[in-house]
Amino acid sequence: MKPAKVNDLEIALGQIGKKFDLLIIKSLSKNKGRLGFNQILNDNVSINPRTLSTRLKDLEKNKIITKSLIIGTPVKTEYALTEKGKKLTPIIKQIEDWIK
Repeated sequence: MKPAKVNDLEIALGQIGKKFDLLIIKSLSKNKGRLGFNQILNDNVSINPRTLSTRLKDLEKNKIITKSLIIGTPVKTEYALTEKGKKLTPIIKQIEDWIK
């Protein structure tokens, strides 16, 4: 039996198709910069911290976002969109327009 062929949409959904992924990307894109964990959490109140942490790790692994440590007291973690992640901004806008 031949293995099933994976199409491009399946690959894309594997990278950004989990619950809250697009909301996190939207938060980062509308703030045009770096956001800390709590800022993302406050922007998306329906996400619990554990889920947000998992989603951020997966988005980083898929090179949609970057994670930076800011040395200080206390040490801060900031997240930003990569170039790959920034390309999703118009797609999210189209989805929002479509739903209206």
